[in-house]
Amino acid sequence: MNKKRNIRVFMSLICIALLSLILLYNTELVDISSKVKANIVDSIKIVKVTEERSKIECKNLSITVRMPKLYCDNKNAERYINSFIRNNINSYINHKRQDIELQNNKQKTNILLEYNLAFQSKDVINIVIVKETKSGKNKFSTNKESYVFDLKTGQRIYIDNLLGEDENYKELIKSYINKTIDENKIDIDKNLVIIDKETNFIIVDGGLSIILDQNKDGKMREYEFKVPYDVFNNKVKSINTKNIIANVDTQTITQNNKYINSILNIPIIISSNKDIDKELNYKIRKDIMDFYNKVYESAKNYFDNVDVSKDKFVANVDYEVKKNSDDILSIKVTYHQYSGGAHEDYEDISYNIDMRSGRILKLSDLFKPNSDYIKVINNEIRRQIEELVKNNKEYEGIYQFESIEKDNKFYIEDNNIVIYFDLYKIAPFAAGIPEFKINNSIISHMLKEEYLEILK
Repeated sequence: MNKKRNIRVFMSLICIALLSLILLYNTELVDISSKVKANIVDSIKIVKVTEERSKIECKNLSITVRMPKLYCDNKNAERYINSFIRNNINSYINHKRQDIELQNNKQKTNILLEYNLAFQSKDVINIVIVKETKSGKNKFSTNKESYVFDLKTGQRIYIDNLLGEDENYKELIKSYINKTIDENKIDIDKNLVIIDKETNFIIVDGGLSIILDQNKDGKMREYEFKVPYDVFNNKVKSINTKNIIANVDTQTITQNNKYINSILNIPIIISSNKDIDKELNYKIRKDIMDFYNKVYESAKNYFDNVDVSKDKFVANVDYEVKKNSDDILSIKVTYHQYSGGAHEDYEDISYNIDMRSGRILKLSDLFKPNSDYIKVINNEIRRQIEELVKNNKEYEGIYQFESIEKDNKFYIEDNNIVIYFDLYKIAPFAAGIPEFKINNSIISHMLKEEYLEILK
């Protein structure tokens, strides 16, 4: 009897132990499963992209638009990215409409403007804007503009953000493309294969697709070359862009009357300091409207008193954000004017703003008192001109540079001060607006302490 009781107790203990093991195993399974699921969700964190559809119909022009709209966890990044894409698409549409109005082209032009989501990861998204244009019966073209963004900050990622650790990446890409051109006998001018920060690229499986535009027989043609990652000496570096300090939206004003055709893209600064925003936005808007009013009065006076048969005057304003981090917002505004004649006229005005105070910086503000920054920058510009001539003899005698001014025009981009000159200032019209990047390493010993970190 006791023996049977002992067996029953023993079996009960075994059952309890087995049940405990099963419960523990299931608990661990649930816990492990939850962790795996959480890790998977965290690693692929999908960004939602929707679209807004619209159609623009005007004189001999029809544009169908699929505008992407992105949603992500970082709402500042989300707003900045959406503003950037929307501003660029709207600017393209307005300029296309202006071109049709000014050319008096009777052929119907149809444009389909859509997007592709080329690449997406937890921290990076690559959106490609595709423009398909059909004019007349047989003219058809496709153009791609690729935008890569850091979802942690909202900053745009340029090709040197990916490959900057490989000092020779520009030459490596150019060499690979030239080899591809030779092997496939592609009809393209290799001398015009230029790789720089602004190079248009798409992230594809195993590499980057480099997009180049060249003028062929009076028509712009687009060429695409896939460059595998193993071409580069170093691995593609992890993306580490800096947080934006202000959102920059656009107010667009268009005018098309008997005197003038105008598109004014006015930057609107939106930061955490509303008083600074108000003061800056007032100044930039006033500068732009003063430009428009001056051109308008000139056009009105001309058409009312001289020649009513002449084409309308053109007054356009566009802008680029060159730096938006480290307490510095650098915006380059381009004023474009055409009133007939051989050449149009354009001028760049930059607003280099210390967002801690709202102060618009002059070049001399960046340097310590009594520092000979003019001499140092002059020497670097001369060196760059000599390098240009050495690499291309066509530049010989083009630049008549003597010296920068104390408060020369400039903007800030990455860790560079970019010195530039107005049309005709140091070179003929064909040279455009000459720009010279002055790297932080050349001038850091002369910079004021408060701007030393900003330009690193």
